[in-house]
Amino acid sequence: DLKFAHRDAEAFAAFLRSPAGGKLDEDHIKVLLNEEATAAQFAAALDWLIEETGEDEQAIIYFSGHGDVETKTRSQMGFLLTWDSPHEMYIAGAFPIFYLQEVVSTLSLDNKAKVMLITDACRSGKLAGSEVNGSQLTNVNLMQQFAKEIKILSCQPDEYSIEGLEWGGGRGVFSYHLVEGLLGLADRDHNLEVTLGEIDRYLEDHVTPEVAPVSQVPVTVGLKGEMVAAVDRQMLADLRSNKDQQLQRFSVVENRGLEEEVLAQVDSVTRQQYYAFKEAVAQKHFFEPPGDCADDLYRHLSGQQGLARLHNHMKRNYAAALQDDVQQMFNAFLYATHKTIDPDPEVRVDRYGQSIQQLHVMTSRAGALADRIRRYARYVRQLEVAGELIGENHYMYPALMGRKFYLQAAVEFMSNGYSGEVLPLLEKSREFEPNAAFV
Repeated sequence: DLKFAHRDAEAFAAFLRSPAGGKLDEDHIKVLLNEEATAAQFAAALDWLIEETGEDEQAIIYFSGHGDVETKTRSQMGFLLTWDSPHEMYIAGAFPIFYLQEVVSTLSLDNKAKVMLITDACRSGKLAGSEVNGSQLTNVNLMQQFAKEIKILSCQPDEYSIEGLEWGGGRGVFSYHLVEGLLGLADRDHNLEVTLGEIDRYLEDHVTPEVAPVSQVPVTVGLKGEMVAAVDRQMLADLRSNKDQQLQRFSVVENRGLEEEVLAQVDSVTRQQYYAFKEAVAQKHFFEPPGDCADDLYRHLSGQQGLARLHNHMKRNYAAALQDDVQQMFNAFLYATHKTIDPDPEVRVDRYGQSIQQLHVMTSRAGALADRIRRYARYVRQLEVAGELIGENHYMYPALMGRKFYLQAAVEFMSNGYSGEVLPLLEKSREFEPNAAFV
């Protein structure tokens, strides 16, 4: 039930093949994706790593997937779950963490190699260990069982790792920012080297605020001054150029393990209301019909203590859904060849027109203009509620308010022409997003 773990692994492998990652060829990389990542193949790849890694060479182990513990013994052994791991019977086929410990220790002590372990293994699906917070205990084991090597883990032991479309069109937030940080965005002193301390700071500065109000704080273990990546100037320049052209985005995220744990402990009525809320959000029934719309269901469920651990996820995903249509409109406005700003085919504007005039669409159909005004007014309400949900301290709040005031100005202009309200609304938009292309 993980959507993007394979894309995270592909992205990290691409980094290793790049100049910034060492330009490793296929003889020096083993990549196992989806059905290829069986327990036997994983073990064989680790054996290959032990056999091929020499003194002072670097061995890197990257794992993105599920981690959990079995619940039938006192020790509650931790496991990394491979493609063919049996449900609930981990000891019969999953990959034990203590095996991974042995591999890392062998590489470090016997081979005298430098070892970097990167795990995004805290996403928990329908797993046997959920009753004892299995995915969290897996991360505790990873943090405690290795003493000397560099480790970069996706989150704290009591947290879950988040993935969503917001990051690279479908990635885990940790792996997405890890790769960008290693490419050079984490290089705070601009010496063309990324240290463990710098990547630690970069991950905390980017992962943690971007998943808010959900909590996810990555963990690093090792000497903070140790270099973990060399920066390639051209790749860093290309990365920065691409990011400068991107609009900020806020999207629905996945955290199924936590959801299943919580819903298993609430009554059937609350569970049905929760699923009704998710369906209303998915169908964009935000404010209608009364009582069964997403907004009413959210207000009700946010007071249910049995769902307390899901409240932040509900808040984030509802806020994200409220923005989707608005985001698509602005994307079309900024990126379409002819500056299309509306899904209606006859709506096109001049590339060099004045900003607010670009939203004043001349049409012979009065009904079409009225529909457009109602739609933009609905977008304004959606942005208002989204802003209320995430709060003024969220990094996306200025963007939401900038777009809200811009659309309010558009509604006013299309309704009443150049009234005295249009320019003040545009000024408010510019206060929140002074560098926005549409302002």
